[in-house]
Amino acid sequence: MKKSVKIILALVLAAIIGAGGFVIYKNSQGISYDISSVEKVQNDVEIVSETEDGVTIKKNSDGDFKVLMFTDTHLNGKKAKDNMTVTYIVNNINEQKPDLVIFGGDNISSGFNKKRTTEFAELMENLGVYWATVLGNHEGEGILAVSREKNVEIFSSYDYCLMRNGKDDIEGNGNYTINVLNSDGTLKEVFFFMDSGSYMTDESKAEYGVTKEGEVYDGVKTSQVQWYKDKHDAITAEYGKFKSITVVHIPPYQAEREYSEEDYLYGEKREGVCESGFDSGLVDAMIQKGSAQAVYFGHDHVNDFGVMYKDILFSYIQPSGYGVYNMESKFDSPENEWIQGCTLINIKEDGTYTAERIYNHK
Repeated sequence: MKKSVKIILALVLAAIIGAGGFVIYKNSQGISYDISSVEKVQNDVEIVSETEDGVTIKKNSDGDFKVLMFTDTHLNGKKAKDNMTVTYIVNNINEQKPDLVIFGGDNISSGFNKKRTTEFAELMENLGVYWATVLGNHEGEGILAVSREKNVEIFSSYDYCLMRNGKDDIEGNGNYTINVLNSDGTLKEVFFFMDSGSYMTDESKAEYGVTKEGEVYDGVKTSQVQWYKDKHDAITAEYGKFKSITVVHIPPYQAEREYSEEDYLYGEKREGVCESGFDSGLVDAMIQKGSAQAVYFGHDHVNDFGVMYKDILFSYIQPSGYGVYNMESKFDSPENEWIQGCTLINIKEDGTYTAERIYNHK
């Protein structure tokens, strides 16, 4: 081989190694925010009891129970975008002072993300507010990314995180409940959290009769539906009738239906709903058990509508991330039309609630 060719090959190899090193460096960064600068949010919520698939908490004062929900934060190592996302999360939490914070999945994305995962949990720990989450379809993706199981393990090791992995014989990671009690010990609300997976395997396609080839989004499986029914019965046996909200990442199969205009309560459908590719019976179980007020989800970054389906609210959590496709990147929208923000719900003593969409740029 001629010397000039060797030199060229060496330069190409060095460039490849250098580019690869830059990608590794970028994606192994933390969340690009001074987490030591945050101050604790003052509230009077305490953990009363917990099991492998559920936590019971109580607010010791009377009044509404305030829940702030974010989704698709996609902290992926893009320093400026991650900083913007986290800044708005912290600002909204400081302003609203919620009793509970919920994340709708796709929280930490891209590979080499262990540092971002732990720093995100440390941020919430420093804020001193109880928080919970489901996994999205992008958790566990990428080179040396934290696995879905490890993600739950890391998060749930922190005192203020209420996420639990759930029972070992149930599919997915992070199937659990949070029971919210009033100050007198009566049950105010139950949150069901379920792992909607990522993408269907050939085996699951065969099991659920899905014939579409290629990439099909996953969803809640039948073992999880049975867990939902059993857990619902157990809570009913202990507390009597109650009201509930379910949180998943991927919209349920029924979310992409034909609705009339009067069914839409708020928001807009700006892209197709990337719903679960099959119907496992979750929504039927929710209807059968009778407690379901709503199912909240994320996944689609420029949709923010809510629609009624058989007396159950199907609603997007307001998208919260800046490092992925959004109104700016997809439609070249001006800043005053960006829809990033969060969803605020205030739960009354009897479990009824009001919801409000908070926009960062309006």
